[in-house]
Amino acid sequence: MNRLDYISESDSIIGWSNSPLAQTEMNDCFVRAVAAATGSAYDEAHKYVAEVFNRRPKQGTMYAARKLREQTEVLGKKVVELGEPCKAFPNRPYKMVTRYKNRGEVVERQMTLKTFVKQNPIGSYILIVARHAFALKDGKVVGGNHRDARELKKRIHSAFMLE
Repeated sequence: MNRLDYISESDSIIGWSNSPLAQTEMNDCFVRAVAAATGSAYDEAHKYVAEVFNRRPKQGTMYAARKLREQTEVLGKKVVELGEPCKAFPNRPYKMVTRYKNRGEVVERQMTLKTFVKQNPIGSYILIVARHAFALKDGKVVGGNHRDARELKKRIHSAFMLE
């Protein structure tokens, strides 16, 4: 697997092509991830993220993972954080890890996108990586950018499943 399938914003987010707000907005990766993962319209997701996550226009969503942990529901979808319990960092209760053997010793590393897709091939997810967020639906990058589908070694900081 060299890359994941990628579905563009215009094909995956309702109202993205017709929204003047979507065309002029910048640093809206979390808004696009919420819209794509929940199946809601871009303008609806934008308003929700602005109200609940205190996002300002044309600026990124600060502390998105921390604020998403506090939510039980996002636009009608139940939110469940994935990962193993992490006691070392109280503001980050779960961590995404992979374990494998290296020269007879069990080594723990931060999970990559490729490993996450192998372990979770079906479902809707919001993934938080370094300074970026995107949606993953049934193993396809949805509403992110084309680089998200190619960079399989990206380390996942937080993952949220939407049911």
